Amino acid sequence: MLKLTKTLFALGLLLNLSISSAEQAIPNFTATYDVTKAGIALGEMKSEYKVENDNYSYSSTTEPTGIASWFSSETIIETSNGTLTDNNYIPSSYTYKRSGGKKDETTAITFDYDNKIAKNTTDNKTINIQIDSSITDRQIVQVLLMHDMLLKKDNLNYSVINKQEIKPYSFEILNEEVIESALGTFKTTPVVRKRKDSSRETTLWLAHELFYIPIKIKQTKDGSTKFEMEITKLSGIKIPNNQSNSINRNIDPQI
Repeated sequence: MLKLTKTLFALGLLLNLSISSAEQAIPNFTATYDVTKAGIALGEMKSEYKVENDNYSYSSTTEPTGIASWFSSETIIETSNGTLTDNNYIPSSYTYKRSGGKKDETTAITFDYDNKIAKNTTDNKTINIQIDSSITDRQIVQVLLMHDMLLKKDNLNYSVINKQEIKPYSFEILNEEVIESALGTFKTTPVVRKRKDSSRETTLWLAHELFYIPIKIKQTKDGSTKFEMEITKLSGIKIPNNQSNSINRNIDPQI
């Protein structure tokens, strides 16, 4: 009888863990952000996250808007593709394309974890980088932050291929803040990335009720703001009912 009780308890525990994991799964979403500096519109970034049959895709497209579009037609597209297995994101490829500006740039990375090699091609220059299972790409880092915050992790450290090098992306968790946005007012946990031998810092405000998606991003250098991003539209992630009045205040940037 005691053995049966222990077995039922173990099965119940596994079931609860499975339910908890399912509840924590990040849904497919599309988010749009205004990019500004000192209140001046610089551009708009649209990001899209999809998972289908354990294959994920996360992409972002940034284009100039407002007065900035008079002087530049530069577009930046970043995409991470891979597999979502056992709550782990395993990239198979990453692409970066900047076009329409003074200098075009393309980067393509393919990940071969079996042979511990990442093939990195930037502007027709290809190198092979030795990797292990911990190495990822910089595009999927935002989703990793959301995923790890949902799991209540306090160690937000990632090893990322960036500019044909493996670089540490380490985030410090700051005190919670309440942030107003076009979608409403949300409790957030800010996380900041500080770079070694650089004054540049990037802070993301992760909204608790929105699967920890960033609703605000700010980058500074030498104490001055380089840019800010604030969320303006979101689909796929349900916004709490208590934010409905705030949603009605959202302004269509096309008007």
